[in-house]
Amino acid sequence: MLRDELLRDCPYATYWVDAVIRTAYSITDSWRKRYVKGRARKIKPRVKRRFTKCKITLIRINYERKIIKITIKPEEHLEVSWDKKWFTRRVEDWRLGEVVLKDDRDSNELSLDGFSSITGFVKVNLRPLQSMKIVYEKKATAQSENKREIYEK
Repeated sequence: MLRDELLRDCPYATYWVDAVIRTAYSITDSWRKRYVKGRARKIKPRVKRRFTKCKITLIRINYERKIIKITIKPEEHLEVSWDKKWFTRRVEDWRLGEVVLKDDRDSNELSLDGFSSITGFVKVNLRPLQSMKIVYEKKATAQSENKREIYEK
């Protein structure tokens, strides 16, 4: 009944409604298990950062052009390119699985996740790289404002 109600007057592909329902059930189920074990409080769970998972069935990948085409609405697509990005050489022979879309930053900005038929699932932590990027951006700002004591520290 929930699915039918959400699909009424919904212009998006039906997958997105199914994804919202599946994610809501997953969050609720996870909260319930933690609550039963005494690890969660008796308040309803809330989504702090919006996201959605886009399964492989809803995307088309052109590995030659390095483009991901995601179906948003019937006959409407979003194209995302990874051509000429800093990580392109590192993921040259990788194959894409599930895409996670987020509001506030690039998906998987803090890690590169993949699957290799030889080693299995691979996760490369990029947090140290992101930390260095932030530090050097602040340093560059301080230098441009001629605040020597800040960038020397």
